[in-house]
Amino acid sequence: MTAANNDIYKRLLETLWRRQLTEAEAAELRSWLAAHPEAMAELAAEEDLTAVLSRLEDKPVSPDFTARVLAAVECEAPRSTATVDWLIGHVARLGWAAKAALAVLVFGLGVFGVHQYRVVTRTRLAESVAVLAKVDQLPGPDVLVDYDTIRRFGQLPPPDTELLALLK
Repeated sequence: MTAANNDIYKRLLETLWRRQLTEAEAAELRSWLAAHPEAMAELAAEEDLTAVLSRLEDKPVSPDFTARVLAAVECEAPRSTATVDWLIGHVARLGWAAKAALAVLVFGLGVFGVHQYRVVTRTRLAESVAVLAKVDQLPGPDVLVDYDTIRRFGQLPPPDTELLALLK
């Protein structure tokens, strides 16, 4: 069992991140560590990290922090749709002949894609049928006429224990 999978350990570790443990919590942690000594190294590392982080001074958040975050989010959103908006804007400015040509091109590419898919599917089917055709013919039902005789050949008589005992 790993230390990360235990709820008691997690709860006490999170409490340790925020504040010093009370005596009861420390006793509970010591009893848990007695049962799980493999977690002691992890706990020591967590305590060291918490001590280092607690020595850092708190920096005040700038007054325009929220505005800067929201501005960054707004800048990210148009970048992802800028290409689509550009394409739609250019298509909207095209004349009817260019729009018709674009529609024919898109339709033609769709038909070509479907055709290619069917060709590839049929080719794979033909290859698998060719492999099956190369397999030798299976024997006919005549082989099964002598099935009972063949089955009896496969059965061995039980060992003669008396004879085996005499030979030893």
